[in-house]
Amino acid sequence: MFRLTSKVKIAAGIAAGALTLGAAGAYAAANNTVSVTGATPVTVTGGTGTPPTLISLSGKTGVTVDASAFKNPGDCVSTFAKNRDLALQPTTGTTRISKNYHGKLLAAAVAWCQQFKPTASTSTQTTDSADATQSSAPSTDSTNTQSGALHGNGHANGHSRHARQTD
Repeated sequence: MFRLTSKVKIAAGIAAGALTLGAAGAYAAANNTVSVTGATPVTVTGGTGTPPTLISLSGKTGVTVDASAFKNPGDCVSTFAKNRDLALQPTTGTTRISKNYHGKLLAAAVAWCQQFKPTASTSTQTTDSADATQSSAPSTDSTNTQSGALHGNGHANGHSRHARQTD
């Protein structure tokens, strides 16, 4: 026989923990899906290109996403992000989808929603004109008359007035 030292006890504990984690990992891998029985198709109207094929997980009928109201990609993605009932349609005959179905939906929505970027002709650009009080000469600190402004008491190098104050 051999002696049960603390090293042997620790090794046995680690082995038991690894076995438990392995079982938990296998369970998670086997149960990482959501059932989609009774899901109904969702219609996406408007926009260009092929919209993502969606289903309603709750089985609501007549659900429609109106893409013509989107002003920018943010509006589009926000619509899909707010509605947790929507999911990408799984392959035909499949009754289960991944638990991260919402993340997969948003990834597809981000790609599809790029078509709603405003074009350069619709955005307005303004130009800054020089104000009569502004000077084109470079500004210097030589005219600064604040107390301590010329003595390096600003923000640099860890020197501040507070460090020298005494009570």
